[in-house]
Amino acid sequence: MQRNITERFEDAISSLKQEILELKQQYKENRKEIAFLSRANIKKALESFNEKSSNDESTNMKNIQAELMHCEQELEVIKALTGIVLTRCLKKKETRTEKVIFSHKLMGQCRFLSFAVAFETLSLQPERCEVIHVNIQMDCEENSDLIKLVSRTHESLNLLGFFRTLSTFTEWCEYRQSTFSQFKDKYPLAVGLPLGSSADYMVLMNPDLPGCEWILVWKITINEEGAVTPVLDLLPKIPVQAAAFDRTGILKSAAVRFKTLLRALGLQATIENIIQSFCMKRGSN
Repeated sequence: MQRNITERFEDAISSLKQEILELKQQYKENRKEIAFLSRANIKKALESFNEKSSNDESTNMKNIQAELMHCEQELEVIKALTGIVLTRCLKKKETRTEKVIFSHKLMGQCRFLSFAVAFETLSLQPERCEVIHVNIQMDCEENSDLIKLVSRTHESLNLLGFFRTLSTFTEWCEYRQSTFSQFKDKYPLAVGLPLGSSADYMVLMNPDLPGCEWILVWKITINEEGAVTPVLDLLPKIPVQAAAFDRTGILKSAAVRFKTLLRALGLQATIENIIQSFCMKRGSN
């Protein structure tokens, strides 16, 4: 009986020793983990993470800057080719009856004309969209052709055609303005611009013939297809008494001869020719 009790105690002691050894081993492993998670190692890990994050952020910033530079270069090319500069662009996504619709608003200038264009596009598959509504606001009350262009675009939804026509129209207007200004500066006494260089006509005068003038009318028209065409005419403004002495019919044939000169010499040379032959004082070069 005594022996059985002794054996049980020995077994218990042996078991406790084994458990102590296991606890010591676990304690050593825990110390290693604690050492690994020490403040120095945590700081080193954080520094490594921060360095990696900083590198990633720097790379992302460089990519964004390169993309922005590319976009700016493309906008400069568009401005040079079309004269169109966008000052504000807005886009909003909506869902209507299970259809994805985007609302857009563009604000900007096409050379000297400001515009605001609001339109909606319906998202199609795959990666396609369709313009379903257009609203254009532009200061064009004094030009019936532009008013008609805006109205047609509202119906046709052809925004690409609208901007193409607008670009060509404003380019011709600027060319006309620069041409009028050029001749006014070169011949200040012979050329008159009663409504300024942006108007659609200029007056040619001869100081030796008071009251006798030629009106050079330069219209810029837009047809229903959006084609832009310059139309030029030379109209006499002569007193009735002076017109009675036109026995050779120069006044009546002036418009036809003017168009013939345009085809033969071009615009600049034709205007120069008229000024030199009609507007210069006698004896002047």
